[in-house]
Amino acid sequence: MKKSFADILSGIDERRDKKIAAKLPEWAAAGSLQIPSSLALEQCSSTATALYKAEILRRETDGIPGPVVCDITGGLGVDSWAFSRVAGKVFYYERNTELAAAVASNYEILRINNVVINNESVDAATGLPCCDLIFADPARRSDTGNKVFLLEDCTPDILQLLPRFRQHCSTILLKLSPMADISMLSKRLGPECSEIHTVGLDGECKEVLCLLKKDFTGPCLITVASLDTGGRLSFHPEEEREAVPRYKSPTPGDILFEPSAALMKAGCFRLICSRFGMDKLSPSTNLYTTGEVPADLAALGKSYKVLEVLPFSNASIKDAGRRYPRAEVTARGIPLSSDELRKKMGVRSGSDAHIFGCTATDSRILVICQAAR
Repeated sequence: MKKSFADILSGIDERRDKKIAAKLPEWAAAGSLQIPSSLALEQCSSTATALYKAEILRRETDGIPGPVVCDITGGLGVDSWAFSRVAGKVFYYERNTELAAAVASNYEILRINNVVINNESVDAATGLPCCDLIFADPARRSDTGNKVFLLEDCTPDILQLLPRFRQHCSTILLKLSPMADISMLSKRLGPECSEIHTVGLDGECKEVLCLLKKDFTGPCLITVASLDTGGRLSFHPEEEREAVPRYKSPTPGDILFEPSAALMKAGCFRLICSRFGMDKLSPSTNLYTTGEVPADLAALGKSYKVLEVLPFSNASIKDAGRRYPRAEVTARGIPLSSDELRKKMGVRSGSDAHIFGCTATDSRILVICQAAR
């Protein structure tokens, strides 16, 4: 039976409402808000990641009464909303007229009255007010709609605007692509890049945040934050460079630790061994074994109990697929993708079993695991 046009529209609205409820639960609870486009909803921060930025603001302006924020890439206004809960005043800038009007209307419903809406783009000639923090989330799409990753290809060009920003404010917070190379970001942003945060939620690295402080000269601090589990880990890049990893193949009874995407994005590979006493499977395989995962690390990844370790052969692949017809499958450091290995094994999702096809020390293996309780 074919669906009517009204049914199709109703389905679209229902999916959008579910996405709003999942991404912006505090907003969804307030009633019917204006969301001008699906792109605006896709590109905006979630309330969880926005509130994390607000905590950075709170920390950086501790002791300053009524701090002032300039959000120069306002978008749907979720970050400005979060900043408004900490700041005395927020200046919101957005070049899209429809979006700025929707935000003004939504803030009335949300009872936000300390945000000044400016329907204009920010460039080198814009007269920003003096403030305590400038926030920017540059658009990562070209005029043709393609995704871009280099800072100078984003809109606005942050590298070009930084000298101008420093005339108005000593602290700048940037939200950048979760695909960005953080070592490259640190070099491009210069010695004033005091902190880089990789922010995880729902198993993904959702945001990379860079904090720039005028006249800062110390080493950059990298912080990994998992918002749904509360996990936190901070380190300096030189700690990672100086760490000496240990390599070991897993054995039945071991705990296998799989780092989260946010932890891997931070470039924390060797430090896991030296700081937490764990063994890495191989230089190219970012999986770790231990007798017990420390609590402060467990919240930044997944832990599994190793049941079996098999050689990576066609016979073992068929055998494992027959004995574990339902299992999650992950490929690491082997010439097959996870989907290709799953198809070769003939297994489907649907249990707490997890099979890793990976390289350990100098050989390829299958590690049959069960999610740790």
